[in-house]
Order: sequence, then structure tokens, then C-alpha cells
Amino acid sequence: MKPNDNCCAPPEVLDALQRLAPDAPLLALGQTIFWDEPMKLALLHWLPTIDPTRRMLFGVHDTDYFARMRTRRLPQGAQVVGEFALLPHNDGTTRALWSAAGEIAQLFGSETVPTLPMFARYGGRVARVAESCSEGQGAFIDALTEAWGWRGLALRDPTPRPVCEVPLSAVAPALDALLAFGLDGSCQMLDDADARARACQWAWTLRQRIQHHAAARPNDSLADLYVALYPELLESLYGGALPDTVGFTRTTELLRFNTRTAGLPRFALVDAFISPATRRACEDAYNASVADSPIYTLDAFGEGALPFDLLIPRVGRGTLLLTERYLVVLTPEPQIVRLPAPVGDVHALAQVVESRWGDSCVLVGKAITLVPMLAHEFVFVFNERGSPYLTRTARFLAQLQASGVAVRVHPILRLQYPTWDALGAARCVNLRLPSHLARAFDEPTLCSDVFALRWRTVVAEQQQLLAQLARVHRPRDLMTLLAEREGDLWRARLADYDACLRALAETVGARADALRQQAHALHAERRALIAQIQQHPKRFSELAPRLQTLKAQIRHLNAERRQVGHTPDAEALRARVRQLECEAERARLARIRDAYLTAEGLLQTHARPAAWWFLLIGRAWFEACAANLQARLEPLMATG
Repeated sequence: MKPNDNCCAPPEVLDALQRLAPDAPLLALGQTIFWDEPMKLALLHWLPTIDPTRRMLFGVHDTDYFARMRTRRLPQGAQVVGEFALLPHNDGTTRALWSAAGEIAQLFGSETVPTLPMFARYGGRVARVAESCSEGQGAFIDALTEAWGWRGLALRDPTPRPVCEVPLSAVAPALDALLAFGLDGSCQMLDDADARARACQWAWTLRQRIQHHAAARPNDSLADLYVALYPELLESLYGGALPDTVGFTRTTELLRFNTRTAGLPRFALVDAFISPATRRACEDAYNASVADSPIYTLDAFGEGALPFDLLIPRVGRGTLLLTERYLVVLTPEPQIVRLPAPVGDVHALAQVVESRWGDSCVLVGKAITLVPMLAHEFVFVFNERGSPYLTRTARFLAQLQASGVAVRVHPILRLQYPTWDALGAARCVNLRLPSHLARAFDEPTLCSDVFALRWRTVVAEQQQLLAQLARVHRPRDLMTLLAEREGDLWRARLADYDACLRALAETVGARADALRQQAHALHAERRALIAQIQQHPKRFSELAPRLQTLKAQIRHLNAERRQVGHTPDAEALRARVRQLECEAERARLARIRDAYLTAEGLLQTHARPAAWWFLLIGRAWFEACAANLQARLEPLMATG
């Protein structure tokens, strides 16, 4: 929640950028228009007066894969629309889900998954509670760990498909179901009838606009739709026509690779990976930057692998493998080209690609290399918390620099929004809070300006609750904490728990202690007899009968002691104790989930809000965000 210490008002940052990258256009690149990417329009509040000639491009990353499900099993209740599934993200059935171009979050929602390791960190015993669940362990874990208010579309075909090749005619019904979940679900959170009616009308108009576009242009792709809608969405946020300095693009245009484009600076990194003089250093730097992560090192793809994919129209996208004799593209059906001569630079590679597949192929960097490719010519604009790969990208570039490989990249421009603080600038709207927020704020509905005033305090309270839960280990201490926070219900359960333990101690415990003491006395007598026999062996025949009697009595007492706790009354008391402990553990899991979704969810959405939320509540909210925007420059590579 603490803002980045390097952030400041945009004028200072934009002045610095004029010195560092005076001619580089700003680039906002994202997979979908229904998340935080359009928020970067807030820069236009400042650019016209500080840097009026700077171009700003909004791009659709249409070469990225549409979704990766990595499982054929759908969670219970998943909505299937044609060949697409509308899925939640959890740490169970959909743990490996990745959906970028077809995702949406309701107001306050995000892809914040309460993972199983997170529950364990705060003392949650998921396995113990799940074993006792009537709904089944898998269903319980799915529900417990589901990100609130988020859905993502996944193509049920296991073959991955880039966004630019997802037919709009096929995805349009599923996209409408996705929008119904996100837009309509958000509208219902507006408790004021007039505000809700205006929001619902805007949402319906957008859905109708998309349906009409899909009907009129059946041969378009999903990416074509996003590019067509982008200007309209930005104009709605901006409140009028956009300046001429604003443009729109997509990665299939930016990274089109052929003999005419190969010489562009954006492909200089590709050239460094191909050149015999620098290839080894580039490969070592890349492998070192991903070695301790889930990202594959190059050798995992095969001999000659490069950290770039080639998108071949109507064939697919796949990793490039380049050896002295062959160029291989690992598309779903691998493409193999025998080389007449070794390829030693990016121009030679472009000649091979164009002669085999034409001039419309696209050369895309993988996670670590995409940003430095484009950062050679553009200044990337990222929101705080955006692009978790950048740390590894910086590590990769530092390694290249240390190896003497010349690379030029512009710094990243980071934006920090006052999202929830600025909500108070909008006309007061009563909000129906999601259940976890309602419990955290102790209010089912809340005026938007009150939410703006209180949210930081509530986040701190929920973080404190998580810390408290992590420190509580004994069942009685957990019930005491629940009683302190929730009152009569858990006070009654705590009293019941103590009464059961007392009853067990007074009956089962007392009888077991008496039998144990008798057994200890007999053991002592038996040890004394054994000692006498060892000192006076001739008395063995005299003392042996008593020794055998003692052994039998001890065996009988131990058997009786084992049966003490198995009377019907004792079993009932013990079952009630276990039930109360399990209820307390289940309550702990619920409190952890609510606290985490509140604290982490609000911090995540504060940093990366969906831009269309502002159109539901009112443009005054967006204008306040833009006016109070903070920014910083983040170097990708050390200088000097």
C-alpha cells in the first residue's frame, strides 16, 4: 500500500524523459481492452502541456496466446459456450489457467487467487477441513481458493492459438457471456437505482456494439474487434476526440518480420542472438536470467533454440531453432527448412523466412526478450505491479552488458494511480459490497466517498488479522480469537468446547488417571520383586507366582484404561470436541480468505483497475485519477 518512493508528479518524470528519450513514442501494450491498459490514457492529462509532440500508441498484443488451460477437467458449474469455457481461477482445478485476451473482473474483482501456500502461511489447515467436507475435497478447495469476481475464457481445443487467429464469429457468443458476467455483475453492485440504470444502459450498449460488429464483419479476429473498439473506449474516458498524437497498433504490425523490416532497431536483439560473435553470450545471459524460474531455459526447446517465436499466418506460432543446417519453427506441426548456407545475421534470417512463408510472418520475443526488443525504439508504459517478468529482463540485460554485448533500451515509464483514494471525487454512489468487503467494512452497502476514506484503514486491519491468525495454533486460542471478533456465536461454542473438555477430564480423564496410578503401583511392586530375585535367585520359585499375578493385573488394568474412552458418552464428547475444532478451523479459513481478498485484492485493483469501471461510476473518478497521477522512470539497464 505504501507508494513507491521514486514516484513523483508527471511533469518531473516527463521532463526527464525528454532528456533520455526525446523522440521515442510511448507504447501501451496489452492483450485486452477490458482491463487496466486503457488507464494509461491518464497521461494525456499531462502530455499536451509538457511534451505536446510525444506520440502515444495503444497496442493490442495480438500475437500472444489466447489462453492456456493445461487441463481437460472443468470445475463444477463452469459455463461452456461453444468451443470456449468461462472459467474461474483457483488453486485447484484451474491452477494452471492462463487467460489474457479473454478475461474480465467485476468492480473490486481481480485475478487474486488465495493459494493453498497462502492459507498455510496464516495457519490454515486446508487438508484437515477438506477431509471432513460433505461437498468433496476437490470442490471445497476450488471454492476456497477461487479469485473473487474474475472470469477468463479458455479455448477447449488443446492446441494454443494466438489472439490474432481467434475468429470473432466463433468467440463472440462466449465474449458476450464474459461481458455479461463482468459488466452486468458490476452494475448490480450499484445500489442507487438511477446510477444502476445508467450503468446497465452503458453495459448493454457496449454488448450490442460488439454483437453488431461481429455480425457485420464475420471474418474479423478477436484482435480486430479490440483494435476497432479501442478508440471508442478511450474517447469515452477522455471525454471527447483524442489528440492527433494518439495512435493504435498491434504486435502483428510492430513485429512484422521480412526483408524490409529486418533492419529496424527492434530486431537488433534478434541479430545479437544470431551473430556467431555474440550468440553464446546472449544464450548464457538468457539462461541465467530464467534459471530459477518456471520459464524454460533454451536447451529445453532443442538444439539451436532462440528466445523468439515466429508466427506464421494460418500455420501457427512456435519457437525458433536455428542451427548451421536447419531452421525449425516449433508450430503445432513443426516447420523445417534446410538452409543452403549458415544464417549469420537477422537479414539472412528474414530472407529465409520470407522466401518460405511470405512477408507477413511476425517475430515475437518470449517473456524476457519481448520488452527489450521494443524498448529499443519505444518507451513502454506500465502500471505499478504490471509485468512481473521485468526483473528478469533487467537481469538478462545486465548480463549482456557485462559480457560486452551492446544493447540499447529506453527506460520504463511506470504509472501509479490513486484509484480508490480518487473514488471520493465522483458523485456519491451507494455500493453493494461483495461479501468479503462487507465483512471487512462491517457494512453491506457503503457510499463511494466513504469507501475512499476508509479503504486504507480496512486493508491495514485485515493485514493485522492475518498476522493474528498466523500466530494462533491451539484450538481454544483460535476459538477465543473468534469469540473476541464475532461475539455470541463463538462465545457459546467456546463455552461448549470447554464444557466438553471438562466432562472428559472429570470422567474419562479421572478414571484413566486412577487406573494409570494403580498400574504404576503394580509396576513398582513388580520391579521390586525382580530386584529381589536377582539378589536371591533361590527365592525364584517362591516369588514367581506373585510376579505372574502382577503381570496379569497390569495387563488387565491397561486394557481397562484403553476402554475408558470408548464408552458411548465419551465418544459423543470427543466427537463434539472434534466437530468444534473443525468448525473453528473452517472459520479460520473463511477469515483468511476474506482478509486476503480484501487486503491483497484492494491493493491489486488500486494499482491495476479495469478502465471501464470508471465509466460505470462516472468520469469524474477517472479525471481525479489523472489529475493526481504519480509516475517514475524505471531503467531496464544500468547506465554510466
